Amino acid sequence: MKADLTTPGSFAQSKSLRAETRGVKNLYPKGIPGKIPSSNPDYKVDLSSHSKVPPSPSSGSSISLPDLPTPPAPSVPDLPKTDFAKDMAKDAVKDESVKKLEKIQEKEIKAGTLKKPAIIFIKGLDVFSSPLKSEGGYAGVGRIAEAIEGSRIYGWDQKEEIIEEIKKVHKDYPVVLVGHSLGGDTAVEIADELDSLKENFRKVDLLVTVDAIGFSHSIIPQNVKQHLNVFGENSLVLNDGPHVARRDEKTNVRNILSPLDHTDIDDDKEIQYEIVDLIQKTIGTKT
Repeated sequence: MKADLTTPGSFAQSKSLRAETRGVKNLYPKGIPGKIPSSNPDYKVDLSSHSKVPPSPSSGSSISLPDLPTPPAPSVPDLPKTDFAKDMAKDAVKDESVKKLEKIQEKEIKAGTLKKPAIIFIKGLDVFSSPLKSEGGYAGVGRIAEAIEGSRIYGWDQKEEIIEEIKKVHKDYPVVLVGHSLGGDTAVEIADELDSLKENFRKVDLLVTVDAIGFSHSIIPQNVKQHLNVFGENSLVLNDGPHVARRDEKTNVRNILSPLDHTDIDDDKEIQYEIVDLIQKTIGTKT
């Protein structure tokens, strides 16, 4: 094909063709104003396939890595569905069943079959307590109870429960009653009820009253073998004074007059020693 060099446009086209034949890109030919090449194949990069030869690190291009297999996710076992409301209801029913079983087991203990001493401590009313020393009105009595193995503590208004507990004990084993303040009156009342045909004149081996309240409990019944009565000289309004035996040939009564106040007598070390010593002597041959 012959190029026409007679016109300026033909000369520019010829020059452009010669440049392309030498590998030179003529991006903006001067002979064709406003005309820009529509495409440049040298800038196209095919990323659809991996190159067999890795590119040089100095080239700046990224290295494509082969796809790694994804590890399978661990299988989690299905957990059983939990109904917390039902579980709580079951636990409540279970606890109630246990309580009922314990009550049944207590009732199954026949009267007179428990072969161990009945050592009962009866606390007084908290209104007479001394916050500094008595810690609730019966701290001294509570400490004595803790020192005696197998003892039990009741409130002054639990007379029926105490009598039921005493009935379980075999008649050859001793009964010990220790009461402070209103608990002392309850102890005397229990001894009175046990001294009856209905209760087969149950024996009380030791009765201890510590500043008992009530003038109608000064006479100790005949079923009590030994009685210790401690009362304060400064609290005549609260205590019922000295006690006497209904039949002195059957009951040994000992009265101790204390200079301490009503709430402090059971905290006195000498009084505590007298009570512990008497209890140990009473149950010493029946342990």
